[in-house]
Amino acid sequence: MEGTEKVSSRLQLIRRDQAGSGPSQSRGCEAMLSVLGGKLQVLIDHVVQLEDRIHYMESSPVQEAAAESDDIIMAGAVRIDHAARRVFVSNMEVPLSPTEYRLIYQLAVNSGKVVLHRDLLRRASVHGEVNPDNLKVYIGRLRAKLNHGRKAKCDLKAVRGVGYRLSA
Repeated sequence: MEGTEKVSSRLQLIRRDQAGSGPSQSRGCEAMLSVLGGKLQVLIDHVVQLEDRIHYMESSPVQEAAAESDDIIMAGAVRIDHAARRVFVSNMEVPLSPTEYRLIYQLAVNSGKVVLHRDLLRRASVHGEVNPDNLKVYIGRLRAKLNHGRKAKCDLKAVRGVGYRLSA
């Protein structure tokens, strides 16, 4: 990033200007500049991460709403009536919260593929209710609801460190 060179050169100019002052004042200024330089580096790292996320989201291969027009989505034992926002496993309706519905919808649309954690977070969370810390909890609840008392089990697998896959 071109901004980092400008800031680095300004910090060097400030250090040079402060070299003429007293030793204790110079040490204090040097300490302050090193703290500011560290905070600047953290900000630059965050900007780079955000740029990477934006680039990834623009080129993500996961289907966002390809099945939006399709009324019925099938993924193994899971059947989703998207128009009615209802989910069935082995022809028995499963009551889901809106967040759980968005999660199973994204997994079913991408059935057989691994859906990355960040894609689930981005597409299933409307008001920030799903975050990296509680995604596993939401998936666990969803898995329990989909498999509760049914012969045909829903095959929702975690791919460690990557994401989740709903097998067809």
